[in-house]
Amino acid sequence: MRKYFIALIIPLLPLLYIIADAYYIHPGEFSAGHIIQTHLPALSYTFKKEPPANEQYIYFTFDDGPLNGSENIDSVILAEKLKVSVFLVGEHVQKNRSVENYFKYYEENPFIDEYNHSYTHAKNRYEKFYSNPGGVVADILKNQAFLKLQYKIVRLPGRNMWRIGNRKRDDVKSGSAAADSLAQLGYKVIGWDLEWQHNAKTGSPVQTVSAMKTEIEERLKAGTTFAPGHIVILLHDQMFQKKWAGSELKQLLDELRKNPGYVFEQIRFYPAQ
Repeated sequence: MRKYFIALIIPLLPLLYIIADAYYIHPGEFSAGHIIQTHLPALSYTFKKEPPANEQYIYFTFDDGPLNGSENIDSVILAEKLKVSVFLVGEHVQKNRSVENYFKYYEENPFIDEYNHSYTHAKNRYEKFYSNPGGVVADILKNQAFLKLQYKIVRLPGRNMWRIGNRKRDDVKSGSAAADSLAQLGYKVIGWDLEWQHNAKTGSPVQTVSAMKTEIEERLKAGTTFAPGHIVILLHDQMFQKKWAGSELKQLLDELRKNPGYVFEQIRFYPAQ
């Protein structure tokens, strides 16, 4: 018993000395606050958690919201503490009061970043929309002002185009001039590396959870994403119409989180070069 008592008391000796010093030698200074402020910092230790080797970054990005399913994103993301990015269409907010409420939920959620996906979404008439680059820029600027978006980050509707620093990539020619103009105005134009496709009517994903996990792993390993070590995944709000507990998205998230080297981040932290 004595051995255990000694083992217990030895680590406390420096603290007992400090208290004795303050009480007997400097009685006017004896107080808990004085001890904490004057002495205890010298005894503190800093434990730095080293980041996992070979970190790789995953960006979950949701397009076309707010829509049906958006109401579930807020509570789910908050509970999971998962950083995501949403690319918003202003016209959806303007036309539907319930959708406007979803937008407010986004604004208040610290794990959700809001970005620009145009005001009209091109009315889904992309060739006509991109035939007038100036009109595209005006539509984007209108959305920026209407939603009071903080960041100059945009994803063009119906186009997978990139403009970041001196790097660029286009999926088609139509829309390239508009992307260049937006870049000149200081916008980061964000595309995607992998889309989790879904059924437009039901919101159900097309690819299986296993297929998505494998595709993410293989693309990161091969370094074939726009920025090696970073993968941007495109999803849509409609995929949140299912209950979260049984959804494919939760299953994928749970699988990915088993890898300590994966970091989930928001698009504003995507590398500029």
